[in-house]
Amino acid sequence: MRRLGSLILGLMLGSTGVFAQTRVAWTTSRIHGTPEPPKPFVAEQVFGKITLANALDMVPVPGLNQWLIAENGGKIWAVPNDIDTAQADVAIDLKALHPTCDHVYGIAFHPKFAENKQLFITYTNGDKLDDGSRLSRFKVVRDSPLQIDPASEEIILTWLSGGHNGAAVAFGADGFLYLSTGDAEVPAPPDPRITGQDITDLLSSVLRIDVDRKDEGKAYAVPKDNPFVTTPHARPEIWAYGFRNPWKISFDRKAGNLWCGDVGWEQWENIYLVTRGGNYGWSCMEGNNSLFPERKGPTPISPPVVTHGHEEAASITGGFVYRGARLPELNDAYIYADYETGKIWALWHDGKQIARHEEIADTPHKIVTFGQDEDGELFFIHYGTPATVHRLARNPNAGKTSPFPRKLSETGLFADVAKQTPAPGVVPFD
Repeated sequence: MRRLGSLILGLMLGSTGVFAQTRVAWTTSRIHGTPEPPKPFVAEQVFGKITLANALDMVPVPGLNQWLIAENGGKIWAVPNDIDTAQADVAIDLKALHPTCDHVYGIAFHPKFAENKQLFITYTNGDKLDDGSRLSRFKVVRDSPLQIDPASEEIILTWLSGGHNGAAVAFGADGFLYLSTGDAEVPAPPDPRITGQDITDLLSSVLRIDVDRKDEGKAYAVPKDNPFVTTPHARPEIWAYGFRNPWKISFDRKAGNLWCGDVGWEQWENIYLVTRGGNYGWSCMEGNNSLFPERKGPTPISPPVVTHGHEEAASITGGFVYRGARLPELNDAYIYADYETGKIWALWHDGKQIARHEEIADTPHKIVTFGQDEDGELFFIHYGTPATVHRLARNPNAGKTSPFPRKLSETGLFADVAKQTPAPGVVPFD
């Protein structure tokens, strides 16, 4: 089918790849739709009455029926949990607090937020700075609309800022905070710092820290059961390593599994189940492919659960395991997407292997993040100006036969198929 599509495109465009300046109209076309069957879901816009710009994260406020939506430019908005709301209030403006703030990445509420009013925000305060990527603790001073006190900031942890900062943040059921870091570099050449397999720094890792205690000289404590606590020269904060740019991590609220989408380099996008002490390959490997085998780190490499080639994905966005009630057919599925192609997939995993995996939507959106509300329902954000919020809705055309032609004789491309004589208006292609 793809070959037929390529031939059709070539005949339509001509040998130069552009339409001829003058030609007769092509009136015999019977090409409609797409050769692929309709996907089961489509994107439905919600929160359409609020205006956002380049939003990067959306997180529900525990117990307060609100969302926090973080914009890359520094503002974090408090939005009522009502898809028809027109209200959005600035909870904090990190750009006003730090004029050199250039990215706001993630938000996580303390598991005891109702008692201590603490939340944690990741952002960068400039590029190529040793302490440019930051994890900070803030306190909420008003519940509705939510307001965060800028003066309450306590910088918990910093790491090198660069093109791949990771900076996804989430609390596990164990009460510890998990934080992703990238290789802090540009897309190419791959891993120029050779840090992916190096556990002596904080880069290319998922970290695990205790924000309720403090070790000497630190604003946090290292849990005693972290895997590299006793490894000479290793950073004890590391829970797992070998990531390029781990873009969004999440815990399955039922099974407890830690999922991660890792943005690939030249060929492969990867989804990982992250476990204690895991090594996920970068830059010894790109997905399942060998890249720089001589760089291998101190522990065995675990393969991705799923890889996507760059013909269908080019910048993976990790999501959540669906635990809602609105779309029961997606129960237990890890939902994730691709920023470049707008495709969305569902992955069912039994803890050991894939039970089912399928593409469930093909959207026109730059899907940069997912949000999961307290009821387990999923939303996602299209990155841009404006940024827009969406959710999955059942496709009314799912299951219907596609009208796309299956034979050349059905396309209307040829006046004479046997002689391959193009129809009037169709430009021959070599």
